Amino acid sequence: MAIIAYLLPALAFASTAIAQCSNAATMTITASADASVLASCTTYSGSVAIPTGLATPQDTNGHQQLSVDGVQVITGNLTVTNAIMLSSLSFGDLKQLGGFELGGLTVLSELSFPQLTQVSSMNFTALPALQQMSFGGSGISQADSVLITNTGLSSLQGINNLQSVSTFNVNNNAALQNISLQVTSIKNSLDIEANDGFVSGLTTTFPMLETAQNMTFRNCSSVLLPSLANVTQDLGFYGNTMTSFAAPNLTTVGGLIFVDNTELTNISIPGLVSVNGSYQIANNTMLKQINGFQKLSVIKGALDFNGNYTEVDLPALTQVQGAFNMQSSGQLDCSAFQTDKSSKQVIKGNFVCSGSISKPGGAGTKASASSTSKPTGKSSAGHTEVNFPAVIGGTSFIAGLLQLVL
Repeated sequence: MAIIAYLLPALAFASTAIAQCSNAATMTITASADASVLASCTTYSGSVAIPTGLATPQDTNGHQQLSVDGVQVITGNLTVTNAIMLSSLSFGDLKQLGGFELGGLTVLSELSFPQLTQVSSMNFTALPALQQMSFGGSGISQADSVLITNTGLSSLQGINNLQSVSTFNVNNNAALQNISLQVTSIKNSLDIEANDGFVSGLTTTFPMLETAQNMTFRNCSSVLLPSLANVTQDLGFYGNTMTSFAAPNLTTVGGLIFVDNTELTNISIPGLVSVNGSYQIANNTMLKQINGFQKLSVIKGALDFNGNYTEVDLPALTQVQGAFNMQSSGQLDCSAFQTDKSSKQVIKGNFVCSGSISKPGGAGTKASASSTSKPTGKSSAGHTEVNFPAVIGGTSFIAGLLQLVL
């Protein structure tokens, strides 16, 4: 009986400790005492929030610091929002975390998680004073989704060794000059835009990336995708300053878009066989030759090119299932795309090919001839417009193919 009486207080303490470390509700840390409760847990089964009203000591600038050691796993989310005087946040032993959200921390300049390698999601928003991140070892290797926007980060050191990610969105980080990730797949989407306020522009490198669902690049000075083989949806480049783009291993893509890339002079995707959506090249003012697509055979959507290019070479093209639109202010030779009896090309939508026009436009716009060059049938500066209805059935298809005469 004496032994039981001796053990009861210890059991009661253990039960209390277990209850503290397992909480269906969110633990809110507003003072150092709250942090000490969390520090007593090796694993905390729940979420943790650090809100605006943080009551920790302030330095001479009125800034606050919060350091939590001990806890190694938080199964839920760690959310720190609008703690506007928090300048330093440290979790010295934390290795694994659910969601990681930092937002509206206007003076946060030190972020130290030296053991952290795995999170389910990362959402960093409005952290203008944060210039670098400190994570464990080689950094975070696993994350399902990443959003980094409006921060002072100059690099993504700490997450650059991500092995896989579903959603990756980095935008509006004015000091960020380089993104380099080791990911092999993007399961959902990758969006990079409006970073780097410097003249040099943001460089992006994905040396190991092989497959992606959807990728968008804006305001980049270079995009390197040497291993990319397949994009199931769109691969789009908008308003970048890169001078060239190459994807030597890319064979299939959903949609392919190059719009308003003012310094772009060369595109090389020599292994590309099929575009399963639309293929658009528009307003790339320095792009004079479109000739880096030697194997492109099938475009299942529309082909839509407009600009001031003078050469388009698509030697393997056999089928465009949507509209075909080529409009250029340059001296474009359309003869290779004018369909006759011997051609293998099948264009099922509206066909427009026109060079030396004053206002080249996208699909659905009418080519406008310049005052110095008028359309003349099938000449290099000519304008041809034909509507090819879709042909269904074996015999009808062959007959229709033989009758595609301009």
